Amino acid sequence: MARRSPFGFPLNDEAKQLVNDVRLRIGQPIHPNFNTDFNVYRFIMAAERTHRKERDVIKYAALALNNHLRYRKALNLDVEHIPSFDDNPIFQKKLMPRGEILTKTDAQNRLLWYIEYATITVESIAHSIRSSEACKFQFLQFEHMLRKVMEQEERTGRLSSLRHIVNMDGYEINPFTMVFVTSGTLAYYSQLFHFENYPELVTPTDIVNIAKWIHVPYKIAKAMMPTGFSEKFRLHDRHFLETLLEDIDVNDIPVSLGGNDTEIKFTDAIKIDPNNYWRVDNADLIDALEGFHVGARKSRIVSINVTTARELKWYFSTDGDIYFGVFFEGDATNNNVEQVEPNLDNMDMVYPWLKITAKLVHEIDHVNLNRVGRYHIVFCNKHSWIHRRCVQFYGQILDDADNSYKRLYTDGTMSSADRMI
Repeated sequence: MARRSPFGFPLNDEAKQLVNDVRLRIGQPIHPNFNTDFNVYRFIMAAERTHRKERDVIKYAALALNNHLRYRKALNLDVEHIPSFDDNPIFQKKLMPRGEILTKTDAQNRLLWYIEYATITVESIAHSIRSSEACKFQFLQFEHMLRKVMEQEERTGRLSSLRHIVNMDGYEINPFTMVFVTSGTLAYYSQLFHFENYPELVTPTDIVNIAKWIHVPYKIAKAMMPTGFSEKFRLHDRHFLETLLEDIDVNDIPVSLGGNDTEIKFTDAIKIDPNNYWRVDNADLIDALEGFHVGARKSRIVSINVTTARELKWYFSTDGDIYFGVFFEGDATNNNVEQVEPNLDNMDMVYPWLKITAKLVHEIDHVNLNRVGRYHIVFCNKHSWIHRRCVQFYGQILDDADNSYKRLYTDGTMSSADRMI
């Protein structure tokens, strides 16, 4: 199919028809703050990368869009105000290097976004914030970027994206980063944000001034990624300027990359001192954790019926990565009745479905239980073919009826308990 409307142009009639066909298959509520033809079309563009038949493109674009809408609801991404980079904790704490999104564009109406990666330290992020926080902060980052692109599309009436240029000059590999790549964590983040939830938003990404060793982790990541990875993430050695100049004005390229713009500024990340890494601060809670295993290709589901409860809190650690989320089914049934594993795709996502590693930093979070019915807390290890996962868990329910606390066990039963979380 050659239906892709190129960046820098309005959607053509064929593209608009595809958008209408996908809209007919949207089963999730779509908020006005997100509901544009360009946003729908980005999912169509992503589906066209892997499917040739029109019916398949429509089918898989709609599936991906419906799933993204579930994440939007769980993460409350449709609010009027999304934190800017200034307000995003991942940049406030300088855990990630930062570059501003410019109002300048390349020749295809794509907003320019330059960044310098020399100071990024993956281990600082992994040792100082929860995995769930890292994901949530990046969702806020991508949502802010989407709002910028939507503003550009509103101004121009033409398809836009972010043209991302990453300067790798001075970046040095270390063993922790290689583990980050080879374990599949880098691939997971790329899949979650660049392909599943914000497809065609940041494209292309030109990675410039690369060292020769970068080809090794790049090939590893590429092997784990969907079709189109090499089109979206393009490697350049020190002879990159000619490529940039093909559709970027030299006056819009920073001096550090051979251009004339002296106003583009960068903020470095700060390496966290190991003395400031996260540490356990509640020994009593650790002693009270309930341990269980999730076998390879298996899930463990804690189901609870809610009538008067108003808040669920949890604390857990793991010995490796595991998918975690909270889902709302609806009608309550007896907690202790054995059931076929529920179909999570047919439920409301209450807490976002994320792959979490709660080994270096333990997980603690909560959701409000504002509907009567059955909730499922899900730990999933189906991505692992060999290794089981060990989870240490504590669940706490705040009961609205008498303002009391109950401990939640992994078999779905509860008992009166003091507040622990």
